[in-house]
Amino acid sequence: MKQLIFLIFFLSGVIICAADGQADPGKLVEIVTSDGVEYLGVIISENDTTITLKAPSGIEVTIPVTAIVSRSDFDGDVKEGKIWRPDPNKSMYLFAPSAFPIDSGRAYCRDFCLVFPSYNFAVGDVISLQVGAFWSPGMPLENIPLVASGKYSFVNFKKIKMAAGIMYVTIPELFDEGESFGTGFTFVTGTVGDRFSHLSGSLGLGFVQSEGDWKFMERPILVVAGNSRTTNTTALVGELWLIPEADFVPIMLSVRFFGRKIAVDLGGLWSTNMEGLLPLIPLINFTYQAK
Repeated sequence: MKQLIFLIFFLSGVIICAADGQADPGKLVEIVTSDGVEYLGVIISENDTTITLKAPSGIEVTIPVTAIVSRSDFDGDVKEGKIWRPDPNKSMYLFAPSAFPIDSGRAYCRDFCLVFPSYNFAVGDVISLQVGAFWSPGMPLENIPLVASGKYSFVNFKKIKMAAGIMYVTIPELFDEGESFGTGFTFVTGTVGDRFSHLSGSLGLGFVQSEGDWKFMERPILVVAGNSRTTNTTALVGELWLIPEADFVPIMLSVRFFGRKIAVDLGGLWSTNMEGLLPLIPLINFTYQAK
């Protein structure tokens, strides 16, 4: 009963926040010049020598083409004169996936709890890939578990997204037994909301692979996760995992802080069968948008 009450409370809160998400942005462009100055606005005129932008404040700026280092579409928003930058980690919550793909041509580096560094990148508009490893100080290189995952986003409506994917972890020759094996999670994910506030549900099966044999769980895992943008620089992120035959529900909550290309999660992992308010495990996650 306690688990059901918490689940209803969590879903209600995130859905309300997601419904209050920001409007879609206009055609904004971000330009960086050779002296390191960033300009954001709508292009109102352009020729071979200059580009003229109209900033959200209404000020018009003319920039020489020869001074431009980079130019890209800005997929954030402007609200009440403040820039709401996009989440560089919108394709994932803390550990669970969303149905958002990584934007085409984009990539980011991520470090979950300092023990799971990964590189995440897009292949076209609908395929997102991740390669990484579970690492701890002093672990021999030959014993480091390697991680690979892929996600295919096959539905991309304005407020509804769907994706399917798999995560695979290969675990080499643990405990000197001379036998490696793999484990992972296959999933289908649906996401409702916009890129600022959204709610996702994932349904999938865990599996173990050894010596060419694949054994899947008989009952599916359900994951519920949400991201609620609270200000132009912060968001609340949470997820819970309903695992068959487990006598507890792991719950992860964090505050996500944004910069221009970096996001930092600070939070913790709790369980429904624990006592007290302190988390079982503190969580810290860094994300850096590489391109």
